[in-house]
Amino acid sequence: MISISEGDLVGVVCSLVWATSATIVRTQSFKVSPGLMNALRCAAAGVMFWLALAVVGSVGSYAFLTLNEWLLLCGSVLIGISMGDTLYLWSIREIGSSRTMALVGVVPLPTLVFEYFLLDQPFPAQFVAGCFLVVGGVACLSRRWQSKEALTGSLKLGVVLSLTATVLWGLSTVMLKPAIANLTAVEANSIRMPLVAAVLFGGYILTRPAGERESLTGKTAVIVAGTGILGMGFGSFLFLEAITMIGPTKTAVLGALAPVFTMGMAAVFLKERITLPVVVGVVLCVGGVLLVL
Repeated sequence: MISISEGDLVGVVCSLVWATSATIVRTQSFKVSPGLMNALRCAAAGVMFWLALAVVGSVGSYAFLTLNEWLLLCGSVLIGISMGDTLYLWSIREIGSSRTMALVGVVPLPTLVFEYFLLDQPFPAQFVAGCFLVVGGVACLSRRWQSKEALTGSLKLGVVLSLTATVLWGLSTVMLKPAIANLTAVEANSIRMPLVAAVLFGGYILTRPAGERESLTGKTAVIVAGTGILGMGFGSFLFLEAITMIGPTKTAVLGALAPVFTMGMAAVFLKERITLPVVVGVVLCVGGVLLVL
């Protein structure tokens, strides 16, 4: 009999929130550059967490963080989001989204390895099998775009970039568990989101071609900010809560349900076609998740 804990439920809801945010933000993907979009989303989430901090948190909690916890918290942001996401986007440019999605779908595996070596957490064979099923499911889900996508860059470079991104994401996720031991999710995200927004805005300004201006309308800005509050705000809150309750690796595996939810929403709301690889991918992902519960 499958036993679903409160932490498992938080992880699943986190995936659903991320999928909803991703589905909405896709409608604006051609209206604003990825760099500015992510910066706006994180900035909106940062404002949300600072407002929440005044109600349910305390700035005084930061004074009790050790130097090691500060380094882990800030380092997880720089490693996972600044470096990992940058390599992920670079990989998409080299080998396309389908191949990149198939490769980065292995993120539960490096998370599992890092948790074992850094946090001394054992993992049973059933858990490992579940991780591999989820990885296979994500690979199948990504195949839906392969027939439409040509290889435009270096395959070897794209593979290296994608796999490096997964290693960085896995390390970042594991770093978060000890980093937030003395913080609530609201207090931790009150640091993480503004830091991410500042890094992304800085990167956008530095990499933007000279003289180029972004044609961002008020409607697009509101929608993008709303997805930031939903995905980077509530989603990140649930993500940190899940890490605290069930650990980094299990959270990463449950996070793989996001593509499943996204595919379903895309079929219903964006009228995208459901193919056999998508069905197989969903079955594998759900089966893998059931093994780790």
